[in-house]
Amino acid sequence: MEKEAGGKQSGLASVIDVAADKARYDECAKKLLSYKAVAAWILKSCAGEFAAYSPRFIQEKCLPGEAELSVRAVHQDHPDREKKLSGDSRVELSGAEAAGIKEQTVYFDIRFNACVPSEDPEEEPVQVIINLEVQGDDNPGYPLVARGYYYCARMISEQYGTVFADGEYQKIRKVYSIWICPDPAKRRRNGILRYHTQEEVRCGRSDAKKRQYDLMEVVIVNLGEAGEESREEILDLLNTLFSRELAAEEKKKRLEGKFGIAMTEEINREVERMSSLGQAIEDYALQQGEENRNVSIARMMIEDDEPMAKIMRYTGYAAERVREIAKKMGRTVSR
Repeated sequence: MEKEAGGKQSGLASVIDVAADKARYDECAKKLLSYKAVAAWILKSCAGEFAAYSPRFIQEKCLPGEAELSVRAVHQDHPDREKKLSGDSRVELSGAEAAGIKEQTVYFDIRFNACVPSEDPEEEPVQVIINLEVQGDDNPGYPLVARGYYYCARMISEQYGTVFADGEYQKIRKVYSIWICPDPAKRRRNGILRYHTQEEVRCGRSDAKKRQYDLMEVVIVNLGEAGEESREEILDLLNTLFSRELAAEEKKKRLEGKFGIAMTEEINREVERMSSLGQAIEDYALQQGEENRNVSIARMMIEDDEPMAKIMRYTGYAAERVREIAKKMGRTVSR
């Protein structure tokens, strides 16, 4: 990276580094959420079908396969990241993401199948499809719940030809799109919002069973601070996992002690990596806050015709930086 005099990175270099850190942080977050020990807690708290089971039971009996991480394309006309040919053969779709910014391929963050045990031993377990999304901006300029329903609709429509065919709509599997927002607006912190379909009988009698219309559900989980106690254990778990203040050792202690998540070598490594990246991002945010504060002080002092030496003393800036700020204001600074 290009550096300024004195060995300090330029502003552009710092921004590039932080962007890379954020990308790696997001990848760590997705990987940790895809571990069955963590996914089991999310299912227990966010999917009603699993509420009666323990996280251990869900992990061992309800999660048969591996999760897909950023592999399956959301939009119908976009290619998946990998396409299976036959057996173990795969082909990389090079150029699949070569479109313009507005047309770039969008992938589901995490997708996996889960099965709900049947009380009748002769019946097959009920299959559901789970999508987990990590959403950094909880107010992206459109209703997040609407995007969640779109993701649900795509997961249902793509079942045609694999799960069900013409006239077999009873085979459609229920889908969940669960959105985890690590940094929501203050008024929305520590909240779980659930959106789903219900039957309303205006008149007459219905013979429809719940499983016939209860086919898609959107859940938005707004996190808070790691030290804030909540009635919902899943909030405590995710607040710990996503905290940028807690040290890695404290995170591991809480995850293992309170939530029974064994710190395997791989999970241990990812928690440490996520904590390190989170701290780097937090440090940059603090530096930016300090920089903005100093710029404001410099501007006010320039407006008041304060001498250069005084401005330098209060802001810690070199004379060249003070003159640069003054130039943008159309002002000069007295010596």
